[in-house]
Amino acid sequence: MSVATPTREQILSLYRAHLATARSFASYNFREYFVRRARDQFRAYLYPQMSVAAQNVNASASKLSNVPTANTAIKPVEPMSAEKLAKFYEEACDELKVLQRAVMTNKMYAGERLVVEDEGRKEWIVRSSEELGHETSA
Repeated sequence: MSVATPTREQILSLYRAHLATARSFASYNFREYFVRRARDQFRAYLYPQMSVAAQNVNASASKLSNVPTANTAIKPVEPMSAEKLAKFYEEACDELKVLQRAVMTNKMYAGERLVVEDEGRKEWIVRSSEELGHETSA
C-alpha cells in the first residue's frame, strides 16, 4: 500500500507542532531537550546533506574513492526518496502524539521553576569563581 508523499506545508506544519509541543513542557530540562531533539531530527531527515553525519560520510566517500585499494566505494548521502519521506512523516506524527501525552503528564507533576527560568533572578546567577561577591543589587 502506497502512502501519499506529504507536501512541504504538511512537513513544516508538523515541525512547528513538534516545536510548540516541546516548548509547552513545564520542566526546563525536558523543554530544552525536546526542542533540540525536534530540530536535530527534522534537519537530519530532511536535509541530510547539511547534517554532520552526512558531511562525514560524504568526506569519507570522496577520500576513499581516490584510494586504489578500496574495493567498494561509499555512496554519498542523497536526498530522501518519496517512500522514505512518507515513512518519516508517519513516524513523526506518531511521535508527536506521544510527545503531547508526555507534556500532559509533565504538567501534572511539575515542580518549581529553576533559577535559570526566572527572569528576575537571572542577575544573581554566578557563572564563575571570579564573579563571586560581585552580584548586582537591584
